[in-house]
Amino acid sequence: MSGYLFKILRESIRLTQVELAERLEVDVATVQGWESGRRPLTALRAGDLMRLRASLIRLGVQPSAFSALHDAVEADLVIADAVEAGEKPMAPERHLLASSVHRRSLTNLITWPFTGAVPPQVTSLSDQRPARRGPVADRPVLDTDERTRFFDHLLITADAFRDDTNALLRRQAIYLLGFDVRPGTVDWLTAEQRRAVRVAAPAGDVPAWLAVRSSAVALACNGERDALRDFVSSGLADDTQQTANLNYWAYWVGEIPEVHADDGFMANPRSMTWSGLRLFEHLLDRLRLGSDHAELNIHTLWSLLLARPSVLEHHSRLRAMAREKLDRVADDPDLVLRSRQELASVAYAIRLADR
Repeated sequence: MSGYLFKILRESIRLTQVELAERLEVDVATVQGWESGRRPLTALRAGDLMRLRASLIRLGVQPSAFSALHDAVEADLVIADAVEAGEKPMAPERHLLASSVHRRSLTNLITWPFTGAVPPQVTSLSDQRPARRGPVADRPVLDTDERTRFFDHLLITADAFRDDTNALLRRQAIYLLGFDVRPGTVDWLTAEQRRAVRVAAPAGDVPAWLAVRSSAVALACNGERDALRDFVSSGLADDTQQTANLNYWAYWVGEIPEVHADDGFMANPRSMTWSGLRLFEHLLDRLRLGSDHAELNIHTLWSLLLARPSVLEHHSRLRAMAREKLDRVADDPDLVLRSRQELASVAYAIRLADR
């Protein structure tokens, strides 16, 4: 990820590999190695990486781009560790999936080779790149063996660490398994979903339902929407679960700036100090006809407006965008009745705010 992103940064300032090497006073093979991954940026010492950052800023790279490069380096480590381990589990204390609750800024980079979807923080940089001739990769590339070893490791990890102390590691591994299209993995996720529901139903606590959510979201990535629909109706049934859902989404999009090492903050009402505006915009962007996650996105938008009705005030542009999105999504023939009713409630809230 970091090598591909480094190439985007170089192209955004219209320099060739040779020209950048001259400006940085390094061999062109070094720049080529950074971009290809033969000399990964993860191998640089922290001080050398900071000096490289300073040099690139002086050459015209946007300073804000380096938050994306930082996440790309971490994404590289997540993938490289998993590929190296393959079917062998790693000690949880060494596993980056267990170190902190991930945000979309990092997760979108980890999944970029599998989805082909350009992460939002990279889009503006990609738009600055010059036109290229001939066939070029439109994303970071993992070969077949690397993909297999990556997903095999996630399966081994999810199977090996089922205790509560490793809930975060297991949950985040299961989420990433949603991007594995192999039939065996889909079968595993289906069995995991059933097991998680059996455990959560009598327990009724947030951590147990988070496990249900992870497998349901992963199945939805493979077009299996029923599990996620059931989670919305059963796993978000009380105020505590609604609070946890909103706090998780707010953290996911960066409205909660503090990095959390576990999921405990989600059910804490005191964590709800965020405005909701960024989350509102994010959920609007996700309102797409035929979305595999439609029911969860619609329900979260509905509950957000109940908790933060003020996000509709003073933002006529967003209200207009919301009306357009709601009209499109309402035509989805696969939406369940509950989601249609929640869409109608959101539309009514927007009409009230327009007055």
